[in-house]
Amino acid sequence: EKTRLGIPIIPFDETLHGLVRDGATAFPQAIALAATWDTALMHKVANAIADETKQRGIRQILSPVVNIVSDVRWGRTEETYGEDPFLSSAMGVAFVSAFEKKGIITTPKHFIANVGDGGRDSYPIHANERLLEEIYFPPFKACIEKGGSRSVMTAYNSLDGVASSSNHWLLTEKLKKQWGFDGFVISDANAVGGEVVLHNTAKDYAESGLHAISSGLDVIFQTEYKHHELFIRPFLDGSIDINRINDAVARVLKAKFELGLFENPYVSEEIKTNPSHKQIAKQAALESFVLLKNTRLPGQESNTLPFSKNIRSIAVIGTDATEARLGGYSGPGNNKVSILDGLKQRAGKNIKVLYAPGCGRSSEDYVI
Repeated sequence: EKTRLGIPIIPFDETLHGLVRDGATAFPQAIALAATWDTALMHKVANAIADETKQRGIRQILSPVVNIVSDVRWGRTEETYGEDPFLSSAMGVAFVSAFEKKGIITTPKHFIANVGDGGRDSYPIHANERLLEEIYFPPFKACIEKGGSRSVMTAYNSLDGVASSSNHWLLTEKLKKQWGFDGFVISDANAVGGEVVLHNTAKDYAESGLHAISSGLDVIFQTEYKHHELFIRPFLDGSIDINRINDAVARVLKAKFELGLFENPYVSEEIKTNPSHKQIAKQAALESFVLLKNTRLPGQESNTLPFSKNIRSIAVIGTDATEARLGGYSGPGNNKVSILDGLKQRAGKNIKVLYAPGCGRSSEDYVI
């Protein structure tokens, strides 16, 4: 209401496996949802998340992560649907279609090849077009063409020496022209400035913004409003073609009109919980479990996994057991039960559960 032209914002948030908000339902992590191999269940989960999202007035989600991953050392592995392009495509479509049908813009990410080989994140990627077409593009293309995704988020990494957020071949030639994508492309948070601090392909933030918008990016995503001052110069001095600026603005305005934000920008502040969502989360968790079994050697009985019903004591080691962490991009959860407490409840009075914190996840032996 305080803007010059009265143009509403698109409120967005993260919904990787549940809305990242107080009171929202936490579902199994993305990699676990993929392990269900059940697209109908994934669609059911997504519908529940979408209902909780739209109720809060959020009309765009920065999800899902449809990057292909094959190295578990990468910290973002849990956010993905795994290493198979077919499965990732199917799960991605099941997820985004639920949101798009409810009038919430989905943003599959990170375009492209944010894969974490060697456990490294946001490093240079050198991939030929055939590899991209066969492995990395399919989930994104499926989300757009089959799922109806109206936005795409670029990756932090570079592709063949050019930052993904400033890659004309990737964003304009491939995505918009060849695929016919008519939605808008948004950068990852602070990614445009990566040309300055990560890739060394721009002398300052203004030049990185010039490169990005001119190459096909539509929205520069920053974490503070005042950051627009870093990028504004080429928008005002004619360095960026006005037709490109108009195209970027038109793509965002089109989305806002489609969402009905000009007519109905507000929602009620009352939040109503749906008890069935927790049951869906439980069903998804049960379907996601992968049971490990010991290989039975000739003449030997398998006596470790799964645990025998006659077991008398269990040792639980590690701080994860007590923290009830829900994974990356999670809200606070509701009435969480830790692994240790869950084991104790399951064990009852006849099985002794012993706990030790172990070495923990971090060390302060070396402090910089």
